[in-house]
Amino acid sequence: MVQVDVFWAWGLGASLAMAAGPQLQKTASPLDSRYFSQTLLFLALVWAPTGMYLLLRHPSWETMQVAESFMALPPLLVLAFGITNVSQGALGFAVGAWLIRRRRARATHLNWMVGYLGMFVVLVHGWDGLGYDRFLYDRGAWPGAPAWTPGAGATPSTLLQALLGFLGSGVNRSLLACGLFLLPAYFFLMVRWAQAGQREAGSIAPSPARLIATLLGTVFGVCLGVAVLASVVVRGVARWWPLDLGIGPDAAGLLGLVSAFALGLAVLWWTLHSGWGPAARLLAPWPGSAPARRLTGGSGGDGGHDAWGGRRGGFELGK
Repeated sequence: MVQVDVFWAWGLGASLAMAAGPQLQKTASPLDSRYFSQTLLFLALVWAPTGMYLLLRHPSWETMQVAESFMALPPLLVLAFGITNVSQGALGFAVGAWLIRRRRARATHLNWMVGYLGMFVVLVHGWDGLGYDRFLYDRGAWPGAPAWTPGAGATPSTLLQALLGFLGSGVNRSLLACGLFLLPAYFFLMVRWAQAGQREAGSIAPSPARLIATLLGTVFGVCLGVAVLASVVVRGVARWWPLDLGIGPDAAGLLGLVSAFALGLAVLWWTLHSGWGPAARLLAPWPGSAPARRLTGGSGGDGGHDAWGGRRGGFELGK
C-alpha cells in the first residue's frame, strides 16, 4: 500500500543493515560496501517492482481505497511512490549503519522495528481509525463492485469473517505472488549476512530456520501485536473519555494515528530491554543481541569483550 510502503521500505533497509552489522562495523565506509550495493539492488529490482505491480493491479486497495482507478492517480504520486520505495530503504540502511558504527545495539534494532511498527499502525489504525477496514476490502472482488465505504471491509464484530474472506480474494492472491518473489531474496540476504558475520567472529552461526522464525516472530508477534494494542488503547480512550479539542474529524483522526504510533514506540522500546524484553529474547540469534557462543566453547562475553573486539554493552553478536 502506498501509505504503508514508506515505512516497510525503511524496515527492510534497516533490517538488512542490522543483519550485516558485524561486517559494517569493520568497514571504513558502510555506504561504499557491497552490503549497501546489494541492498540497493534488492530494493530497486525486487522490492519496488512488487509495489508497482500491486498499484497497477489493485489501485484502490494499494491506495487504501483512496483512488478509484490507476488513471485517477496523479503521475507525480506514482513517480514518488517508485522513488520512495528505494530511497526510504536506503535511508533506513544508512541510519542503521550509523547506529552500528556507534555500537547502539538497542537503537539499531529499534530502527528497523520502527519501520514495521509504522507499517502496522497505518494498516490497523489508519488516519481515521479504519485502517483494517480499508485493508480488508477488495473492490475487484466482482465486476462493478462499489467503492469502499466505512464498514465495507470489516467491522469489529465481523473482523474474523472478513479475514477469512480476504484469504480467498484476488488481492491476497496477488500478495502471495509478490511474497514468492520478494521473500526468498530478502531471507537469503538476511540469513547469509548474519551467519557470515558470526562465523567470521569465530562463533556458532544459528540455523537459517531459527533466524527466519525469530525474525518473523518479532515482526508479527511483537511489531504487529504492539500496533494492535496501541490502536485498541487509542480507540478505547477516544470512546470512553472523549475530549473536545476543537478540531475537525480529519485532524482528530491524524492525532489518533500519531498517538497510536507514539504509544507503540514506547512499548516497542520496552520489548527490547535486555534480559527480559520479548523482542530481545526473540532476537537473541541476530547481531545486536547478547554475546555469541564461541566455537572454542564458552560465552563470547566471558572476557569482557563482544564478538567484534569492543567492550561489552555495545552492538554485539547474538547467541
